[in-house]
Amino acid sequence: MRSWVVAGALLVGLTMPAAARDLDAKFLIERKGKVIGYHAVDVTPTEAGARVDTRIEMKVGLGPITLFKYEHDSTEIWNGETLVSLVSETNNNGDREFVDAKRYGEELLIDGSGYQGPAPEGAMPSSYWDKDLVRADAMINTQTGEILDITTSRIGETRAPHDRPAVQYQLVGTLALNLWYDGERWVGSNFTVDGEELTYVLVDEPQEFAALQTLAP
Repeated sequence: MRSWVVAGALLVGLTMPAAARDLDAKFLIERKGKVIGYHAVDVTPTEAGARVDTRIEMKVGLGPITLFKYEHDSTEIWNGETLVSLVSETNNNGDREFVDAKRYGEELLIDGSGYQGPAPEGAMPSSYWDKDLVRADAMINTQTGEILDITTSRIGETRAPHDRPAVQYQLVGTLALNLWYDGERWVGSNFTVDGEELTYVLVDEPQEFAALQTLAP
């Protein structure tokens, strides 16, 4: 199950979408038709740019026995179209993983549990809310800081997991990941890893998402 988190959580000159508005997204995470957690992205405009907070919680169990537990928190700070910092903490089934990336001049330096060094030019963080990811050749794992080579294909308009039309992209790297965007907004994902399919279903009703959070670990 460890490789699940590359997709769940899965920088020099980074650019932000034209506007930070209307980019919040909240998903339930399904496995075999059962909700195992949630993924929430909150994009908050600031005087300088935006703050992006991501929270992911998952738990898989067998009866009263917990087989897998995952918790991830990350924060991105943007100054205009420049990513100033990325900080994350992850409990990956008991293993602590982290990223602490800060910009110094023209360079974003990453101190992570999986990589320490400068971010490659054009790489994008694996928070998925920024559609510019589909045009990148490399991705920064926001859980560990690792650099992942990626190739993305535009599939075209299909039905997203929440059963509404959106533009589908397939990202191929460590694993194959389908992403859906409605305009600039991320509205769905699915991927198969270790023979298990996980699906992100968009939830737009606040009360429904509040109820969903009670299912988290």
